[in-house]
Amino acid sequence: MRTTTTDLRAMGGLYEATASVREPATPEELAALFQDAVARRRRLTLIGAQRSFGEHFLPPGDAEGVSTARLSGTTRLLSTEADGAIWVRAPGSLTFEALHREYPHHLPCHPPTGDRISLAGALVACAHNAVGFFAEEVRAFRLMTPDGAVHECHAAAPGLAGELFRLVPGSFGALGVILDLELRLFQVRERQRAEITVLEHGPTRGYAALERLETIYRSGEYPLGRGLFFFGRRGKSVLLGDRIVVPEPHHKAALLPLTDDATRRNIVAQGLANRVPGLVSPLQGLVLRRGRRFHAGLYGFTFFQRSYDRAYDYLASPAVLPRVLRALGIDPRLTVCHQTFAVPVEQRQSFLDLYFDVFDAYPELEARLEQQDLIRLPECAWPLHAAHGMPGGAYLFSVSMSVRRGQSHEARARTFLGEVSRRSFEEHGVKVMLLKQAHCEPALLRRMHAPFIETLSALKQRVDPHRVLTSRMLDALGL
Repeated sequence: MRTTTTDLRAMGGLYEATASVREPATPEELAALFQDAVARRRRLTLIGAQRSFGEHFLPPGDAEGVSTARLSGTTRLLSTEADGAIWVRAPGSLTFEALHREYPHHLPCHPPTGDRISLAGALVACAHNAVGFFAEEVRAFRLMTPDGAVHECHAAAPGLAGELFRLVPGSFGALGVILDLELRLFQVRERQRAEITVLEHGPTRGYAALERLETIYRSGEYPLGRGLFFFGRRGKSVLLGDRIVVPEPHHKAALLPLTDDATRRNIVAQGLANRVPGLVSPLQGLVLRRGRRFHAGLYGFTFFQRSYDRAYDYLASPAVLPRVLRALGIDPRLTVCHQTFAVPVEQRQSFLDLYFDVFDAYPELEARLEQQDLIRLPECAWPLHAAHGMPGGAYLFSVSMSVRRGQSHEARARTFLGEVSRRSFEEHGVKVMLLKQAHCEPALLRRMHAPFIETLSALKQRVDPHRVLTSRMLDALGL
């Protein structure tokens, strides 16, 4: 089994580690690695494709990393449905990018927005898009737990395998390694495009755009996605509605930025925006005019964060343009403080009022804003997701601020997000999402996610009694 010393770097640039990483190439090698870890009383952290924003795949100081990238296998077509959708069985280590190479005319319904995330990584994080949860499209998977057992997990499975099917989504690698899974892909027909329409563009005060978002969610309009963006501190709001269309040849629409294949151009634009984010908002306001329509290829629309995902590789390279950009002060890590909140539906306006009230005490951070967005998701069936138990679904509010590590505005952004986390939980039952960065006190995080910790800990005791699997995030949660 190959062992390397590897530099691990989270997306968002805030967190990193150097760790000894083991690389099993077969399930047998993985089982032997688990057995050896128990014997040596060593802890392990699954690092997967290393695409998390937070500390999910970073080992604590006394743990070794386990890369699942070499646990490859074959992808098989299982069946085709009447509408052209297909079911496939694919290795858990396969990325969405690699899956698309094998099935270029099909896409998953609710994947995360980066295409270099692994299928298993998306499932254990209970990832989502603007419409639903990735786990909804997974009907079965095989999981190796740290005791070396392989479980065939599906909804009707009896006993432990059935429990694992319900609780692996959102477990963040605490329960084992997904060897392969079965998922549904919908067919992308010739000339189909994503159409993105600016439905509202007006003042945030009064929350007219927010209430329209709730209305179109309930009506089922714009089934490809619905998103609300907030500019500044109670500035303007922009509501977008997305659907699939087959445009007529004479129908002209602008291309939505970041959804094309000009990856290097997009990386440069994102690098400049990250360096001086205050310059971007006025431009966005001019582009996103009410009633305007944009088109995008469905792959580019689905995985619109793929240029950000590749930014470090290019901006840290010795090529001339990246060297110039670094000289201008652009950090190749494109460092951000980023956090997502799960908001009960009935608390949507109260939460936003609180958020902006707190923001008023940190006016200097307005210049660091990259994005504030809100999406509306249906009720979550996955017990370990932060939105589980919120009747009628939840709103997910995300905020991202450009920072430079170690400088005062990073500390201020963390303090701001920590204050919002504490007050919104205590006053409105809002939870910090665990799949992104979490800027709040560990004690508050453990109190906020006590049901998650209790449920996961009980199941972990059965499949990982020696507590072999961990991570910095799981340690912070007391797991």
